[in-house]
Amino acid sequence: MRQKYIPALAIAFLFVMAFSSLDARAQCKAFVKSTCLPQLAPYIHDGSYQAVMMSEGEEAEVYKTIFAGQQYRLFVCTDNSLPNVEFVVSDIHRNILFDNRKNGNVKMWDFKADASQQIKITIRIPKPKKQDASEQEVVFGCVGVLFGLLE
Repeated sequence: MRQKYIPALAIAFLFVMAFSSLDARAQCKAFVKSTCLPQLAPYIHDGSYQAVMMSEGEEAEVYKTIFAGQQYRLFVCTDNSLPNVEFVVSDIHRNILFDNRKNGNVKMWDFKADASQQIKITIRIPKPKKQDASEQEVVFGCVGVLFGLLE
């Protein structure tokens, strides 16, 4: 008799998890719009929002087409719960164009595109260095990737 309820409980659990995940994504996108977007100034936002919840040790990739002669600002914005975010910008040939670890872990990079091309932004949240593995708790936070254009 109890086995009848197991599928119903499993489905209910999946719905709760899906809705909480949707809520977290919505909150993350709202954070990026309200907190990160104003920091692009004097650059004008290009209208594209990349926002995702990440945890320590995770990595994500974002692709962007840039156009020759255009002045850009790339801003990788995180909420305060995450440590310093690391990001590397490379071209389609895997040539590194910018590495924030070699530039004081800055969150912004201003550049002028020499040629129209697709770039890849690899974002990584480093794992903390803790002595006792039992003390480690996973930290999640919002990461936003914004591009601005200078007119």
